Amino acid sequence: MPSGGSFHVFQNIAIPRKFAISFATLIAMFLLVSGIILFNVSQLRQVAHDRDNARYVAERADDMMTGVVEAQSAVRGYVLLGKPEFLRTYEENRAAIAEAAADARTRVTSPEQKARFDDFAREAKQWQDTKIAQTLALYHDPATRSQAVQLAGTKQLGAMRKIKKAIDDEQDGQTAVFDEGQARAERSVTWVLVIGALVAVAIAGLLGWLLSNAIARPAGRLSTLMETLAKGRTDIEVPFTERRDEIGSMAKALLVFREAAVVKGQADREQQQVMDEVGAGLSRVADADLQVRFSDFPASYRRLQDDFNRAMNAMEGVMTHVADATRGINAGAADIRQASDDLSQRTEQQAASLEETAAAMDEITGTVRETASNADRANQVVRDTRVEAEQSGDIVRRAVEAMGGIERGSGEISEIITVIDAIAFQTNLLALNAGVEAARAGDAGKGFAVVASEVRALAQRSADAAKDVKTRITASSDQVQSGVALVGETGDALRRIIGRIEEISDLVSSIAGSAQQQANGLQQVNTAVAEMDGVTQQNAAMVEQSTAAARSLLAEADELARQIARFKVGGDTAATTSRTANPVHRMQDRAADAARRIARPAPRSGPRSHGNAALAVSTDDWSEL
Repeated sequence: MPSGGSFHVFQNIAIPRKFAISFATLIAMFLLVSGIILFNVSQLRQVAHDRDNARYVAERADDMMTGVVEAQSAVRGYVLLGKPEFLRTYEENRAAIAEAAADARTRVTSPEQKARFDDFAREAKQWQDTKIAQTLALYHDPATRSQAVQLAGTKQLGAMRKIKKAIDDEQDGQTAVFDEGQARAERSVTWVLVIGALVAVAIAGLLGWLLSNAIARPAGRLSTLMETLAKGRTDIEVPFTERRDEIGSMAKALLVFREAAVVKGQADREQQQVMDEVGAGLSRVADADLQVRFSDFPASYRRLQDDFNRAMNAMEGVMTHVADATRGINAGAADIRQASDDLSQRTEQQAASLEETAAAMDEITGTVRETASNADRANQVVRDTRVEAEQSGDIVRRAVEAMGGIERGSGEISEIITVIDAIAFQTNLLALNAGVEAARAGDAGKGFAVVASEVRALAQRSADAAKDVKTRITASSDQVQSGVALVGETGDALRRIIGRIEEISDLVSSIAGSAQQQANGLQQVNTAVAEMDGVTQQNAAMVEQSTAAARSLLAEADELARQIARFKVGGDTAATTSRTANPVHRMQDRAADAARRIARPAPRSGPRSHGNAALAVSTDDWSEL
C-alpha cells in the first residue's frame, strides 16, 4: 500500500492526470508482457519452421532410398521378365533420386549433412554406372543372361544404406533439439502470461484503490453534501477545501454554494412577500380592475414596484383609447356589413346574367362552328365533283378520239369495198370472156362454160354484196360523223360545266374560310366571355368572403366592446363618449357629405350632361346603386 505522503501527493494531482498515469501504467505493463510474448512466439515460429524443414529433409532422404530400392526392383523385373515397362520405371526412379537429392541439399544447413547427401548421390551414380549398366549389358547378350540374373540378385545397396542411416540419425538429433526448444519457448510463454496477469491484476487493484480513495469517495461525499444543500440545509461543513485538484475545486464551489444558499434564503423570504402582494394585485387586474397600484416594496424590488405602477398607468390610458376606438370600429363594421350585403346581391345578379350570356354565346359559337364544318364539307364535295368532271372530260376526249378512229376505219372499209367491187367487175368480165371462148370451143368447152357461168354468177353476187355493204357502211359513216359531232358538243358542254364548277368551288372555299374565321372570332369572344364569367364568379366569391369578413368583424367588434366594458378605468369617461366625439365617425360623416355633394345631379340645361352619370345616383341608400 502507498504511504500517506505519496497518497497525499497523488491526491493533489489533477483527475485527468490521475487517469493518464493509471492507464499509462496499465498500457506499459501490457506492452511489456506483449513484447515478451511476441518474442517467444517468434521463437516458437522459428523452431516450428526448423523442425518442419528437418522433417522435410528426412522425407526427401526417404524418397531417395525408396527410389534406389524401386530402381533395383525394376532392373530385377526386367532381367527376369524382359518387359520394357520395367526399364521405364527404372528411368523414372533414377530421375526421382536425382531430384530428391538436389531438393534436400538446398534445405540442409549443416555442412556435414550436405556432404552425406553428396556421398549418397555419388554412390547412387556409381551404382547406376557400374552394377546397373553391367547387369543390362549382360542381359542384352542372350549368352550371358543367366549371369545378368545372378548379378541383379546380389546385394548392391549396402553403402547407400549406411549413408541413409547417418542422415536419419543427424535429422533425428536435430528434431530432438528443435522439440526441446519448442517446449522451452512454450513454458516461457506460459510463465510470462501467468506472471504478467498477476502483476497486471495487482497494478489494476492498486490503481483502483488509489482512484477510489482519491476521486470516488470524496466525490460521493461531496455529492451527499450537495443533496443536503439542495434540500435547503445550510448548516453543513465542507471538507477537502485544502486539496489542489478538481475535488478541491468542487469543495470550494460547494462552499460558495452554501454561502449563496444563505443569501438566497433571505432573498426568497423577501421574494415571497413581494410575490404575495403582486399575486393579490394581479388577481385584481384579472378581475378587470386597472386601478391597482403597489407601495412599500423592499429596496431590491423597488424597481418592480415602479415599473408595475407605470405599466398600469399606461394600460389604463391605452384601454381608455381602445374603448373609444372599439365603438368607432363597431359602427364602421356595421356600415361595411350593410354595404357588403348590397354589393354581394348585385354581384350575384351580374354573375347570373353573365353566365346566361356565356351560355348563349356558346350556343352561337357551336352553330357557327357547325356551319363552318358544313361549308368545309360542301367545299370538299365540290372539289370531288370538279375532279370527277375533269375525269369525265378526259373520258369524252378519249371517246371523240375513238369516234374519229371509227370514222377513219369506215372510210378505209369503203375503199376496200370499192376494190372488191372492181374485182367482181373484172371477174364478171373474165367469166363473160370465158363463156365466149367456151361457146367457140363447141362441145369441148361445155364444162368450161358451166364453170364460167358459175364464176360469173359468183362475181355478180359478190358485186351485189359489196354494194349492200357499201350502202350500210355509208349509213354507218353518216351515223359516226353525227356521233362525233355530238360527242364534241358534249365535251364543249362538259368543259363549260367544269368552268362553272371551278367558280362554285372558289365561292364555296371563300364561304368556308369566312365561316371558319367567324367561328374563330366567336370562339375568342366566347373565351373572353367565359373568362369574364370566371372573373365575375371569383368577384362574387370574394364579395361573399368580404361580407363574411365584415360580419365576423362586426361580431368581433361587439365582443371586443363587451370585453373592454369589463375594465374599470379612472373616471369611466370613455363609456359616455358620443359618436360625434369619435374621430373615426367624424371622418365617416365628412366622407358621406362629400359623396352626396358629388352625386347631386347637375341642372338640366340641355341634352348634354356633365360628369359621370353613375355618380348622379344618391349614395344615401347603398342598395340602389
